[in-house]
Parts: sequence; C-alpha cells; structure tokens
Amino acid sequence: MAEVSWIKLSTNIFSNRKIALLLNERNGDTYFRIWIQLLTIAGQCNMKGKLIIGENNPLNVQQLSKILGKSIKKVEEILNKFIELKIINLEENCYVIKNWSKYQSADKLEEIRKSNRERQRKFREKSKMGNNVTEMLE
Repeated sequence: MAEVSWIKLSTNIFSNRKIALLLNERNGDTYFRIWIQLLTIAGQCNMKGKLIIGENNPLNVQQLSKILGKSIKKVEEILNKFIELKIINLEENCYVIKNWSKYQSADKLEEIRKSNRERQRKFREKSKMGNNVTEMLE
C-alpha cells in the first residue's frame, strides 16, 4: 500500500477527555507529541492504524524509541498509558491506533485513488493520441 501524506485531526482535539488526561500527565506535552507522531507513522504505514515497518513487521519498543527520540523506558511508559486510555491496542505484538478511521477517512482516500486512476487513464489516452498523430505525420 502507498504511503498517505495526510491524517485528519479535529479542531476540538484539546476538548477530548483522553487528550486532556495526557496533557495533565507529568511531561504531558511529550505524551501529546508522541501521540501525534504515532498517528503520522500509522499514516505512513497505511495499514489501518498498524505501526509497522516494511511489509508487515510490527515496530517494537526499541525501534519506536529510536524513531521517537526517547528512551525505551519512556516509550514503554507512554505506550502503556495509551493502552490504558484505550487509544492504542497491542494486537499480536503490533501496536495499532484504535479507531483509525477517525484519523484517516477511508472513503476520502478511495476517492483520491479513483481520481488518480482516472487522471492516469486520461494521460495515457492523450499520450497514445499524440503518438498516433506523430506516426501519421511520418
């Protein structure tokens, strides 16, 4: 699957009770930044909220620690808080953003794919027509 270059955030994100709880944690700004960073990683993976590397290899705590620029201990602490708040799940050793569709509109994504396919089809048609005209002139 191709990487997605956008995620959806609500303008009332700071009214969300779970976000408010995160922000009230010691180092709450870090928790919030990590949350946003995980959302962007999930968008890059484009696998329904899974945090993976490559085809289907789950990102582990050590890898996330390097990506997020935090100690393994801190990343474990934050991930455990996210699991406690039920904003991520751990499924078969893979961290998954819960309610991923809230952050990534699958229907909008499909519209974009459809539009891209149509644009490519028209481009190929135009190119083919241009080649035919060139051949006729020769």
